[in-house]
Amino acid sequence: MHGPQEYWIGANVNPSVLDVFILSLFDRGLETTYDLQRQADVSLGSSVPALRRLEKAGLAKRTAQAGSSKRLRYKFELTAAGRKLARAAWASLLKDQPPSDFDSILRLLDVARHCQAKDADIVAFLDVASLERRSPTISGHSGSRETRAPLGIMGTREAWSASRRKAEAKFLAELANSLRQKASRTTKR
Repeated sequence: MHGPQEYWIGANVNPSVLDVFILSLFDRGLETTYDLQRQADVSLGSSVPALRRLEKAGLAKRTAQAGSSKRLRYKFELTAAGRKLARAAWASLLKDQPPSDFDSILRLLDVARHCQAKDADIVAFLDVASLERRSPTISGHSGSRETRAPLGIMGTREAWSASRRKAEAKFLAELANSLRQKASRTTKR
């Protein structure tokens, strides 16, 4: 299978998880930034720059729509290259190192499930993502000694970050286990 960079038409960069997620959402029938915001919780601050990249790369095209107000609304649709990327790029992203942010992990899982990825591939990805979130080097503790900020405020922030990452790791591990159980029930039938 080709890597996502081979489908990236207009630039010498790999599409991000957000780019692939937005393309997948358009492939499923969403059309506007409002759809992205309301139905997929993608903020305008994230979607607008991504849509500009996708348009520039020739993966999506924008058309103006007349609405009930004087303000123009824009509808997006995929080009053939965009549709191909939406349906294929998730596979190599799922095999790469999991993204560092939790939203990207969930977005990639959504695209993989929509494209009917094998449960075993998703479980392997979730296992790696869960283990990485438990790693102390990722949570901000790079050495054996912690430095304390004045008044302990940064220490509190670091403790919150470590607790959040631990909860995310637990959630991802539980999700992997539920998929394992589903797969074993399916094979026993």
